[in-house]
Amino acid sequence: MKCCKMCSKRSFLLVMLLLSGFEHIFGSEDVAHHSAHRVHYHKSSRRHRAIADGELRFEPEPYSKKLKLNSSGKIHCKVAGGVAPTVQWFLNEADPLPEGVSSSNGTLMVADAERRHSGQYTCKAVDGEKTITSKINLDVVVTPRILEPVAGQQLHVTVGQTAVLNCVASGDPPPTTHWDRNLTILGKQQEGVDTEDSVNATSARFLLMNNGTLIIRNVSAPDADQYGCTAGSAAGLDRNELQLIVHQEGELPPQESSGVAGKAVVVSISVAGAYMVLVLALMVYCRRRRLRRRQRGEKMELEMTEGREKLVEEGEEEKQKANGSAIQNGRLLGHEKDSGADNSEVSGISRASKKSGQYEHLSIPRTLLTEQITMGRGEFGEVLLAKIDMTQVNKLRNKDDGETEPKLRPVLVKALTTKDEIHLAEFRRQLDLFSRVRHENIVRLLGLCNEADPHYMLLEHTDWGELKKFLIATRSPEENAEYVSRVGAEHAPPAPARRAAPLAPQHRALLGAQLAAAAAKCALHRFTHRDIAARNCLITSKLQLKLSYPALTRGPDSHEYYKLHEQVIPLRWLPAEAVLEGDYSTKSDVYMFAVTVWEIYTKGELPFAKLNDNSVLERVKSGSLEWTIPDSMPEALGELLKRCWSKSPSDRPQFTEIYDELTVILQDITSESTSQKSQDKTEE
Repeated sequence: MKCCKMCSKRSFLLVMLLLSGFEHIFGSEDVAHHSAHRVHYHKSSRRHRAIADGELRFEPEPYSKKLKLNSSGKIHCKVAGGVAPTVQWFLNEADPLPEGVSSSNGTLMVADAERRHSGQYTCKAVDGEKTITSKINLDVVVTPRILEPVAGQQLHVTVGQTAVLNCVASGDPPPTTHWDRNLTILGKQQEGVDTEDSVNATSARFLLMNNGTLIIRNVSAPDADQYGCTAGSAAGLDRNELQLIVHQEGELPPQESSGVAGKAVVVSISVAGAYMVLVLALMVYCRRRRLRRRQRGEKMELEMTEGREKLVEEGEEEKQKANGSAIQNGRLLGHEKDSGADNSEVSGISRASKKSGQYEHLSIPRTLLTEQITMGRGEFGEVLLAKIDMTQVNKLRNKDDGETEPKLRPVLVKALTTKDEIHLAEFRRQLDLFSRVRHENIVRLLGLCNEADPHYMLLEHTDWGELKKFLIATRSPEENAEYVSRVGAEHAPPAPARRAAPLAPQHRALLGAQLAAAAAKCALHRFTHRDIAARNCLITSKLQLKLSYPALTRGPDSHEYYKLHEQVIPLRWLPAEAVLEGDYSTKSDVYMFAVTVWEIYTKGELPFAKLNDNSVLERVKSGSLEWTIPDSMPEALGELLKRCWSKSPSDRPQFTEIYDELTVILQDITSESTSQKSQDKTEE
């Protein structure tokens, strides 16, 4: 009931503000300019559509795919145009499909991928005398598995000796390996570390061999640490850690244990061996049982592994049959609902195989991306701005609404170029966040390009782009000059391409309320954002805020991040518990929300701009960092932000409470503005 009340208040206030004040604030010329831009945009897009609607064609073109061994998967071949085309899949050019591979309604399905299923497949569409074909490659890969070091292994060496750390892994394609020390990747850029082929190979203390071995010469006590071996390929990742223990001369423990302790070790190893034999026996039994069930013609196994996507397709087929419309092989069908990404983390090889299709419903071919522009670098790799044809995306997901004209929309592309396990987990977390949390003030996850490396996360973008740049554009030349003189020329922002009209008091409060609503929705789903800031928010031409996650740690926003303990963090936006202990929670998001509202009211100023990063860090450690409330901020909002900046997380309010208080503040500001306008008209 409370939620409905909140939504109705927000909708009423948003409509009131947009109808009453938006045109006055931004000017009719800006709106006309934007409308003219959109007309020109679509006119230019039409020139790219040279194919007649009736011509037989693939929409989109089928694309190659990699399947993990013993996993299931499918490849769509969708055809548009023509009268009544039939679609079939063949091995190579015209050979029958191998056992275990089937075709239905233009979809190539693999129930249990085996090595022999790898090869070239051809999709052929025939409509009368017209025939079109498309070839793809299907690769069955084996997930990397580290053979050495064994998880939890310990290596004992004496000071002055040479330590040899082997990293041996199996997989198909052959995985590449790298070593890290306490989660910091070892590479040539570090002092004392070199590779086998370098000119300093004979003198380097840490030597990385081409076969994956790490050699540490003249071992010293500080070399004792956790060393991790990571193996990665297109089939996935695996990682084991080894603990290097350094002893003083004469302190090295005996190689063989004796007495009660030795017997305990022998017994433990024997029990572990028996357990592994039992697990292997169960795996063989389950495999044979599954094969017998498939031989009896049961299809339930395939349907279970296909998951929601299969159920959705069957529901759509029933819907079309109920409407009396014929279902044609390979034709673009009707609406298919999106389903959220699986929220579970892949923590082992067997689970990785089972979960290989968890993001299948998000898959989009990267050929749909056009006009790619690199914006900078984020936590996983490059961040790009591109355009995507939503008409093709809708057809790909069986949401054909009858539109034929391209609908090009801006999209934020986050590339996954790292193989670090921590970054992979964060990439999956963000995928789950934006696919599961749906809200008008949170950007939508449009898809995932995962047919080849690097993988791309596609997030909705807006016509006006980053909120931070927009806030800076609302400054007058005099305000900008005053800011530069106050904090120094080194913090002078780049000149905006065009100025924007200043925000009215009700519009500033409205943006804060929209951000609170977005953060409250994340908290409701038990997600933390961890980087709420104006640079990570977007703004539309309708003055609608959308919470996003570009996180440009390198590029135009790099000065807003700080490297601490090998982690890049938004230092000036974080509370002490997140900076010093890495403790992120909804209450740390509350703190960052308050900083972002402070940015809205200061027109995009850098927090504590007069202090360098080290000074800010020292004040965070000592608890002496104090925020000041901008003069333009209402007193009630200032008191709310002070509570959000409380040093104790338990003293900070919940986002639902913040939203309710902002709604009351917004009502008061709107009432005062309406009364002032009425009084001005009376005096005139």
